[in-house]
Amino acid sequence: MAARRLAVVTALLLAAVAACTRGAAGPRWPDAAIDLRGDADRDAEIDRFWTLAPGAERTAARDRIASAIARRLGDAVDARRTLEAAQLLDELTALWSADPAQVGAGLAAHAALLERARAAFAKAGALEPAVQTLVLLREIEPARAAQRAGELDEVLAFADELSVAEHGPAGVRAQPIALLHPTALALPLPWLVDRYVELVVQRRTAVAALLAADGAPYGILRAHRDVVHAARRIANVLARAGRTAEIHARISPIKTIGYDRDLAMRVELATDQPTPMAYVTLAGALRTHEKAPDPAAALAVCNAGLARFPGDPELLAAAADSARFLGRVEQAIALYEQALRADTDAEVDLPAALRLGKLYAERIGRIAAGGRPRAATLALGEVREFTAKLARSRPSHVWGQVVAIAESALGKGLAGQGLVDDGRRVLTTSLAHAPSIDAFEALSRLETQLDAFAAGRGWAQRGLDLLGSSAGDRYRRAKLARIAGDAMRRAGKPREAEAHYRDAVRAWASLGEDKELAPQIVAERYLDGGRARWWIGDAMAVEHVLKAVDLLLGPHRDATSDEIPAGVVAFLIQAGRYHDALDAYHRGLGEPSGGEAYKVYTSLWILVEARRLGHPPDRLATEYLASRTGDLWYERLARAASGKLSYDQLRASAATGPQKGELAFYGAMLGLDPRAATPGGRRALLEATVAARSVFDAEYDLARLYLAAL
Repeated sequence: MAARRLAVVTALLLAAVAACTRGAAGPRWPDAAIDLRGDADRDAEIDRFWTLAPGAERTAARDRIASAIARRLGDAVDARRTLEAAQLLDELTALWSADPAQVGAGLAAHAALLERARAAFAKAGALEPAVQTLVLLREIEPARAAQRAGELDEVLAFADELSVAEHGPAGVRAQPIALLHPTALALPLPWLVDRYVELVVQRRTAVAALLAADGAPYGILRAHRDVVHAARRIANVLARAGRTAEIHARISPIKTIGYDRDLAMRVELATDQPTPMAYVTLAGALRTHEKAPDPAAALAVCNAGLARFPGDPELLAAAADSARFLGRVEQAIALYEQALRADTDAEVDLPAALRLGKLYAERIGRIAAGGRPRAATLALGEVREFTAKLARSRPSHVWGQVVAIAESALGKGLAGQGLVDDGRRVLTTSLAHAPSIDAFEALSRLETQLDAFAAGRGWAQRGLDLLGSSAGDRYRRAKLARIAGDAMRRAGKPREAEAHYRDAVRAWASLGEDKELAPQIVAERYLDGGRARWWIGDAMAVEHVLKAVDLLLGPHRDATSDEIPAGVVAFLIQAGRYHDALDAYHRGLGEPSGGEAYKVYTSLWILVEARRLGHPPDRLATEYLASRTGDLWYERLARAASGKLSYDQLRASAATGPQKGELAFYGAMLGLDPRAATPGGRRALLEATVAARSVFDAEYDLARLYLAAL
């Protein structure tokens, strides 16, 4: 009965939007070119690189990526942006993690840059990246290996002295291990791995002896707190080095501190009885440990198993899981597809198929967000082709779900590019394959942004009707209820809006205590719940919203973290709280790991709002934009806002619909376009921003807000 009711509802929904989705024109501009200087494009190309087999194509791809990283690294070194330079150095080094013996030849062309970087890191007291550059230079210049080894020893000895000064004699041996650890993992050269493992073994033996004797030095475990994971550290680095067979011999002597019973059992099983499942369980132990998880080591163990048992579906699925945890979308997709093809069981692995669907969605969303709607549409075609082949040999309802997940991502991506008719059509098509809360949420946001308030609330309500009481459903309920509230508020129905907003606040609260949730979820709760609180007049709403920024400072940031602090700044501006927006902006600008594009756009929003209100331009925003160089679109926006690029030059580089919308918006609000000198010209430019229909961008919302105030 429930299934039939759902089918009827879906059919009615499709009929309701048929008139709006018929005859969609498709993209009206060429797909944007890939530019490896941009973080998003470079990340995607690195992602693809991991799917390539060793050979000329892989080498050429790596050389292109390395050259792009080197350009950015050189800029960061010259500008004394030490943390950014260290992050770029990590990115560069990791390209050779699977074949470290090739790093010397691969980076030979960048030796002078690495020498400059080494000097800059040493001057800044950044010992970890200084060690990393010395390791790279030793490989690049084998004739100077002894000199580089001596320089490395000096840095490690200096670090040891600092540790002893802090912890007393108990601090000896701690810091050299800490400094070598990241490089040994990222670039497991044989000599480096051997030295690292020997240091870990020696340190563990010394600490164990001191603890066994009376009168162990005070603070020994404070100085060597990671000694309790000695066996895991050894296993991780040996696995990454492709030396899984050596792990058992190196960790079996560890019997007291640093011992790991579960790991020892799984390593012994993989050594003495190397079945596919033995490798799978060892990989799982390395990937999921509470204190020292290492999906890269787990993937290496799976690869060692696949060398023995090629094509084993369980090993392929385990390798795909590890690649997914590493954030390697393309590699995980390739491995899951191989696993599903290789599995001959009558029952389809439903969790693996759904994980694959989510990865397809991530791939398609990333392509579309990069300004390439045609390529994203082709990627969906590949998904349909793959699932259709499997469905013929292994029928299952899950293939429709996989396609629906991918279609939902394409629909959101197309709508985000201003192709709202195409996006709506694909989103509603996805509902014909399988109901998806993501699709209902996207359609609700889309229609609300286009002032179709009844339709926006309707899509949200239909999504809400499908939700249960699980934690995941309560999370989705909170977001959908807030969107429904927005639709009713903008429709001039405050009572209905307040009811939805209160439902959203209750749903967010029902998820539990902050400490029980992932930092990303907590930050989203404070932002989204704070929005709902604001519209029902809660005096603490702004404090809730601001707290979302603080939660994502430092170690809790990831690749998607910038969306939340950017959302905070945009919301506070739209709520008329400029000084609070400025506070949030300053907090985010000071976060070293924040993305450059996010900082450029929030700087622009702050300057726009200050100019509109007649306030002096914020000094930090002005200085940040003036410091940007390069020819990526957001860099060109920064240069135009700083007077370093003419408006005509900026206009000539606006290729996609969203870029043309941003061109009109900043032309109007920063006075870049001469037409902005008159109220009529400014209005026309803001109307052009809205006409670009980049409905999920802050500029769209701000343009509508400013138009209403004219």
